[in-house]
Amino acid sequence: MKRPSAASLKRVNAENLTRLGAERLAEILLEVAHTRVDLKRRLRMELAAEQGAAHLLPEIDRRLALLSGSRGAVTWRQRPAFVRDLDGLRGLIAGRLAGLDLAAAQARIVEFLALFPQAMRRVRDREGAVAAVFDQAAADAVTLLARAEGREGAARLAEAIVAQPVAWGRWSDGAFAAASRDVAALTLGFLAGREGPAFTSVLRRLADVAGDARAYEATFTREALRSPAAAADVASRHLRAGDPEAARALLEAAINPQLMRRSESGVAAPDFAWEGAWIDYLEAVGRVAEAQAARWASFERTLSADRARAFTRRLPDFEDVEAEARIFDLARTFPDAGRGLELLMSWPALREAAELIAARGAELRPDPEQAEAWGRLLRRRFPAAAEALLRRGAAEAFRRREFSTSARLTEEADALAA
Repeated sequence: MKRPSAASLKRVNAENLTRLGAERLAEILLEVAHTRVDLKRRLRMELAAEQGAAHLLPEIDRRLALLSGSRGAVTWRQRPAFVRDLDGLRGLIAGRLAGLDLAAAQARIVEFLALFPQAMRRVRDREGAVAAVFDQAAADAVTLLARAEGREGAARLAEAIVAQPVAWGRWSDGAFAAASRDVAALTLGFLAGREGPAFTSVLRRLADVAGDARAYEATFTREALRSPAAAADVASRHLRAGDPEAARALLEAAINPQLMRRSESGVAAPDFAWEGAWIDYLEAVGRVAEAQAARWASFERTLSADRARAFTRRLPDFEDVEAEARIFDLARTFPDAGRGLELLMSWPALREAAELIAARGAELRPDPEQAEAWGRLLRRRFPAAAEALLRRGAAEAFRRREFSTSARLTEEADALAA
């Protein structure tokens, strides 16, 4: 067995620190704790936890009370210690206390979340470090409250949401990810009748976790559901829940010429999201041929790679090859040469992309960074196309007054030409 090197033995990791022994580590911790108030406080709480919940609870309560009563601004020098203090307290509640007294941990994590508005007022949280502590605390709260028996956890979660609906709107995406369908459904029940913008995002996230498309739909006004985008959003939930007829009713009610955007040709075209939901509906009810026709029509109008891939995936063997040729032909002749090139490069269809660049290069105004990335993909097999694209990217960078980028792309193009 190979012997560890001297360098590897000096790395600060758990294995190497264990070699120092408990006594030496305690000496080092004590020495550092004399210069770090937050560390000393954390060590005291850890020692209290070793004595049991009855000893840890007073320490946590004192810290919660002190934070609740603090009003002074936290300077940028104090901010790292403030974040460590908050996160250490959160971890003690969600970890150590929860293992000793679940009910006490459930109550304290809710109290901790109540500190959010005040903590955010005290510190300029440009990097989002303080907010991230509370994001995690919200997820901890959902996990801890879900461990309560029966409906109690859902009831207490609903109470916490009612106390801070705006904050929970922020936390809901991450926090409810760990919630079960049952907990989400019960919490929705306790929040029945709550309305308004403050509750909307929370109710929608809970409805998604619970798989309750009707509850999700109830968060929209009748007028809002006349919007094709909103109808598509809700219809997608009904389709996932296995209720295609509810999806159809919503989608058909949202067909309104005044709400439909117009395509570049001036012909009325459906909203892209609405169209996608309608295709999914056709597929769900077995109208497969109609769904394929709608996919192709959408692709011809939008040149969407997603539509094209969905279309070809459903074709029998060999037919997809013929369809790809049609897709590439349409991309090469599409009125917007830039969009055609984007489709070909993302497919990828490098030969066809090189042909488009050669035939319609003067029409291209590529984003400089994208031109550079695409040039790297093209340069080995199609160096002339890569050179032309880089020069177009350099011209676009110059037009934007990004002179250093323009010079770099020109240099790359010159190297290819040489």
